[in-house]
Amino acid sequence: MDTRQNEAARGVVSDRTPRPLLAPLLAFDLPREAEILREEATWQANHHNARTLIKHSEFRLVLMVLQAGTSIEPQSIHQRICIQTLRGKLQLQVADGNVELGKGGLAAI
Repeated sequence: MDTRQNEAARGVVSDRTPRPLLAPLLAFDLPREAEILREEATWQANHHNARTLIKHSEFRLVLMVLQAGTSIEPQSIHQRICIQTLRGKLQLQVADGNVELGKGGLAAI
């Protein structure tokens, strides 16, 4: 385990909900985590909000909530990612094509 991983495993992630980002077992109530994000000022101001749930050198899990009609600027991604919708729908535009994901949809890029 590198130094950053060790700190993530021991340290406080944020004032929002102190918890480790790395542990032998991490479990989440995703609907509740999304609701917490929707209650924060960032959600109201920016129409989206996110938090990292797991951070490992080879794997990161980020939960993001978006208000209807919100667009996110294109990202340069140099690693593989998966996007899953928990509710609503999402339009993805990537170099290889477009896809619409409905509730429960999953895309690997």
